[in-house]
Amino acid sequence: MSADSALRRFVEQAYEHRREAWESAALQMKLWLKQQQRDLLKAQDISRLDVDGHRIKDPARTLAKLTERAAEDPEVVITSWQDVEDQVRDIVGVKVLCKSPRDQVMMFDALRDPDQLGSFVLIEEKNYVDPPKPSGYRAAHVTLQIPVDDAAPVYAEIQVKTRLQDAWSELTHEDMYKPGAAMKPSELHQEFARAMANMLATVDDMADVLAVELSALTNPEPALLAGADEHGVIEVKVRATGPKYALAVDGDGRQGLIPAFAVRELSPQTGTIKVSDYVAVDDVLRVRVEEDSKGVYYIPHELP
Repeated sequence: MSADSALRRFVEQAYEHRREAWESAALQMKLWLKQQQRDLLKAQDISRLDVDGHRIKDPARTLAKLTERAAEDPEVVITSWQDVEDQVRDIVGVKVLCKSPRDQVMMFDALRDPDQLGSFVLIEEKNYVDPPKPSGYRAAHVTLQIPVDDAAPVYAEIQVKTRLQDAWSELTHEDMYKPGAAMKPSELHQEFARAMANMLATVDDMADVLAVELSALTNPEPALLAGADEHGVIEVKVRATGPKYALAVDGDGRQGLIPAFAVRELSPQTGTIKVSDYVAVDDVLRVRVEEDSKGVYYIPHELP
């Protein structure tokens, strides 16, 4: 059997043996990313981060990537189907689309935070935003190792892009730049692609400035409440508590919710918690007040 035929067979076997584990890992990762989305944005505009659908890389793309890697590096040796996933760690992929660069930075930071990863393991991080790739491609990538029941852990890649960075990939057929591509871009195509990337990056920066300005106008710094200290911290008393939130009241009789994410950030636990495990009726807490169109929220500085 030729080397090419053997490599093709190893790829086929990897997909036969591992596809179910890959799908399981992708589902886990999407659910975890959606939780990250909720925690990061809290009561804010949830559409600032969008967890896009997952993909399993096409076997032909995996084979092309392996073939090119083996040709470029003589130390890369594929002797079994188990070696395929170790050499190509982005067979499983999920994309997170962000409204602006500040949201992209926020998400990229969260994906590298050991306190947020839980059972996931950070394997690699790549920042293609500053500087971008020579082609003009901009994105932030992280590779995670995802545990899977009754199977070996799965490598998976998360791409964090702004919507305009993702649009650039669609407009320029970014796949043409990847290993094994059937078509190669001409110099003119490359020049246009880089120019488009730079223009879209400028628009992204403008969107960031606009978002900050609008936020300042629509969410001005609140005046200090009665009884608040110089940092705007007040005392509230807990009226009711449950798994997902507690209800508290301040000295003026105004009620507000203590959300689970705020309690979890102060607790030693990661993942899902019950607020009632940490906050009890009649507890007095020092809190910061946050208010939006949906209601009043009390964010505690410390737990009882």
